[in-house]
Amino acid sequence: MAAPESPAQTGDNAVAWYWPEWAAAADLPTVRVRDTESSHGRYAREIKTILVKDLVKFHGHACDGLFRGGLALSFALDALFPEGIVDRTDLRVLSRNSPCLGDVAAYLTGGRVRFKTQDVRDEPGVWFVVQRITTGETVRVTENPGVYPAHLAAEESRLVAAGTAAPEALDALQAAQWEWVRTVLLTTPTDTLYTVTSDPDFVWEPVPYDHAGPRTDVLFRDIPREG
Repeated sequence: MAAPESPAQTGDNAVAWYWPEWAAAADLPTVRVRDTESSHGRYAREIKTILVKDLVKFHGHACDGLFRGGLALSFALDALFPEGIVDRTDLRVLSRNSPCLGDVAAYLTGGRVRFKTQDVRDEPGVWFVVQRITTGETVRVTENPGVYPAHLAAEESRLVAAGTAAPEALDALQAAQWEWVRTVLLTTPTDTLYTVTSDPDFVWEPVPYDHAGPRTDVLFRDIPREG
């Protein structure tokens, strides 16, 4: 049984230069996680709470993809861990090969390419496949068609293909993205935006990374404590 969290444990959601007031005021998901203690430790007695602001610190900036990924993956984790505490020692995750979604996947699940518990695919859209390693239970979450405006996706693709951009084009895109996040993404029920399904036939394919090693900090998670 996890000990209750103190206010200091529930995270920092204060406004900052990289975390605007509208984001701090939004009703965003939180993810409660269990990890191990020490390099060869057992399960921690207590849990931690991850905020979307924490994802920004890890990823480097807030963006529409980070918000979309955070909403989608937290929705999937709710389905995989209905008791409300995510075991980050027992997950592997697959996502689109994008800067935002890959970072969200790693941070929220604990999956890492170097432990062969994270992988990516060049498939469009916002989606994740998350699997509990010990049980094989798997869920898939996808963003529903039409959620993200086609004209914004087209402008993003145009700028990337060009490899250069006028300052006003970048400013206009960012303003349009934030307007959509504020007025659509954060005001629409999550189950309208994303669909989670069980995927019992999913088979995890070996990650083709030659420098992988064992994750030694979870090997002894189930060893009982004395006293």
